[in-house]
Amino acid sequence: MRNLNVIGPEVRRLRSRRNWSQNDLAIKLQLLGMEDATRCKISKIESRLVWVSDDDLIYLARALGVGTEELYPDYIRCAKQLCHAIGMSKASRFGAFIIGLIGCSQLGAAAFHFAHTVPLL
Repeated sequence: MRNLNVIGPEVRRLRSRRNWSQNDLAIKLQLLGMEDATRCKISKIESRLVWVSDDDLIYLARALGVGTEELYPDYIRCAKQLCHAIGMSKASRFGAFIIGLIGCSQLGAAAFHFAHTVPLL
């Protein structure tokens, strides 16, 4: 299964730190104007099962009382190679395994060479 957002775990952490239920956060989001906010949607965001729009990101940050950048995990905020960090965070378990293999010396070199010689469709 592919993860559809990178902020879910941080939303859960920030919500839990405030001792809010998912329903509490949904109500706060509705009061701010996020009409489609429900406990189910919060659950899916936290489980990384749904994509989060830019608008929803702003609503979440405001409801949680943080800047939008604080919704991203530390490894993304502090990454020197942002593209790699985001790719790793979105990788499925299988994708993370493949990326791990690429990190191995000989197998990684062969996989890297193969990946760059195969034309994109």
